[in-house]
Amino acid sequence: MQKDRAMPLLSSTQVVVSDTIPRLDIDPYDDATLESPFAMFDQVRQAGPVVFMPRYGVFAMGRHRDVGRALKDWERFSSTSGAGIADVRSPDAWRAPSPILEVDPPDHTRVRTALQRILTPKVIREWREAFSGRAEKLIDDLVDAGPIDAVGDLAEVFVSEVFPTAIGWADSPERRDNLFLLGALNFDSQGPRNARLLETEAKAARIMDWNNQQMQRESLLPGGFGLKIYEAADRGEIAPEIAPLLIRSFLRGGLDTTSATIAAAIHYLAQAPDQYLALRADPKRIRVAFDEAMRLETPIQSICRLTMEDVDFGDGCVVSANNKIIVMLGAANRDPDAFEHPNVFDLNRKTQAQLALGNGVHMCIGQMIARMEGELILQALAERVRTITPCGPVRQRLNNNLRSFDSVPVELRSA
Repeated sequence: MQKDRAMPLLSSTQVVVSDTIPRLDIDPYDDATLESPFAMFDQVRQAGPVVFMPRYGVFAMGRHRDVGRALKDWERFSSTSGAGIADVRSPDAWRAPSPILEVDPPDHTRVRTALQRILTPKVIREWREAFSGRAEKLIDDLVDAGPIDAVGDLAEVFVSEVFPTAIGWADSPERRDNLFLLGALNFDSQGPRNARLLETEAKAARIMDWNNQQMQRESLLPGGFGLKIYEAADRGEIAPEIAPLLIRSFLRGGLDTTSATIAAAIHYLAQAPDQYLALRADPKRIRVAFDEAMRLETPIQSICRLTMEDVDFGDGCVVSANNKIIVMLGAANRDPDAFEHPNVFDLNRKTQAQLALGNGVHMCIGQMIARMEGELILQALAERVRTITPCGPVRQRLNNNLRSFDSVPVELRSA
């Protein structure tokens, strides 16, 4: 396995910060900021290419051009210390590092190659057929049913049924709630050990035995993606001990983010009836709709990187080696220097530059699955639903690093 390439992280009191780097006394993890982070994004972008946040002893960046470059430059901005502000290499870390997200080449290349051999076009086509039927039935059940919640009645129902089943997790009454609780733990843990994380940890502790059992080989259903990961280990393509960790990474990264983006897309389409009419008139816009929702809401708001050498950001801003940087994907995706009218949902926009899925070698390996799920739901809506009408206030679900709606009340009227 890859060796760590840096000493343990410095404590916040030891961080040396150049006088040329702006300091922002902002808490990215307090309730008000999580509810509406856009003012913080503006402050970070306007302050400079990089800022220092003394509250947590970390740096942050939010400009699209800088974020895009950092994500591609894994040699200077390493993933090995973890996706959050805590160091997953620490002996008291609550979990082992993700063997796909929190490693760099060559280990990352080897694991990613093995997974790509499993996620073949044939597998994706088979999943599309099964997922499509479920999407169509779900929309048929909800259309003309009166007010429904695009989160709890639609997005979470769909994703929590099709994706875990494809992995090979047996269905059970507790599966959906448990999986979303584990997802909340994953993303809460990418922030500080605040009251929010401690509360989520206490809830999740009660289901950890269930979670660990589900990832074992004997619990997985034949033909599922999970067993194929174990078979890759049998062939020596990956280390046996990382097989359950890879299943964990796919579930924790692919469930919450996809359902959050589906709910966000429905929210924005409900708020802009002209955009929904355009979508129905031209199904080619379905992918743009999903990407625009992902850009505007950016489910994974930030991802951390560790500087492996002194990095000069220009304007006299140099961050020394062995420092964590919060790479603010959400800020980059609303950068006015990269997107015209960045806060507007626009189906005419070219969305290739959005960074919600990352960039470079660490670009989300499950993106084709997430896009397929989102596009199938939006396609079923476009074919069956004439109007999507808001019918109540939306509500955010606060999490240290996952941006998602808790409720999106809408009414679906049949075409």
